Amino acid sequence: MSVSRIEYLENFLTCADFVVSGRKGSISGSRWLITNYDPLFYPAIGKHLKNSDERVRAEVVSLFASVRERAPLDDIREMRMNDKDVVKTACLGYLDALKETDDMMPRMFDILEHKGGNEFRKAAAAISAAGRGADVPRLRKIYGQVTGEMREHVKNALTAIIERDPELMNKKELLLSVPVFPDENKFLSFLDKGITYLDIRYRDAVSCRSAITEGTYSNVRNAIVKMRVRMFNEADNLRHYGKECARMYDDLLSLLSWASADLSSKTVEDRCTNAAICPGCGSAMISRGGVWRCIDCIPDTDTGKSK
Repeated sequence: MSVSRIEYLENFLTCADFVVSGRKGSISGSRWLITNYDPLFYPAIGKHLKNSDERVRAEVVSLFASVRERAPLDDIREMRMNDKDVVKTACLGYLDALKETDDMMPRMFDILEHKGGNEFRKAAAAISAAGRGADVPRLRKIYGQVTGEMREHVKNALTAIIERDPELMNKKELLLSVPVFPDENKFLSFLDKGITYLDIRYRDAVSCRSAITEGTYSNVRNAIVKMRVRMFNEADNLRHYGKECARMYDDLLSLLSWASADLSSKTVEDRCTNAAICPGCGSAMISRGGVWRCIDCIPDTDTGKSK
């Protein structure tokens, strides 16, 4: 069972009080604090690197060394130069621990790329604890090549790295999506459908309206998100594709940018009870040229029949 941030902080503060009262090792030697540490707890625990008691500062540094927390690396380098001797010693231990971890990372990646079973699980756990943002591209490549439990182990490692890097958190959904194996024909088909969806269906049936239903908004937004995920995962594959594919890729990127901005400008309203409802998907219909059309179904012909 995972430990909540509040529970972890309460236990940490209790241990900090013990350190202040003279019980050395209450933080750095606590198996509970080490075992239950989560990178999401760092903002609360990291504040104690500036604790007024140097013994607490030193033990917090040692705790971060034990869990291989990289977030305070720059602060600890500075503390190594300017803090009290007991803190400087702890900082040196932290820097040595991270160097040792850096030295083992190539071996851990080699295991992920060439082995399986318990060795794979342990290597993924090691990378989960010590990996950095720079490791994400290589880890994502492995993520797309394995399946089942092995993919889950790699996903857990990716999640841990992402969640301790604020810049990566903004792209978490994209980074945790599964990479796509290069297939130019399939991607060309995807690009053609995406361009048609945005440049014809969305432009003609939705963009012209200032207010849309919540259902329409959700459908379009979900479609845009799915397209962005696929585009993200195909970006590295473009080097394997032809010029036409690259051109259509750029076209769809431009359309996605336009449609996202346009959608955000709409007023989202509840569906009117007296509006015509599409029997196929339940969304509102509009009358254009005397013909009722569903704004959420792809028009197959001028009669409004959906695919």
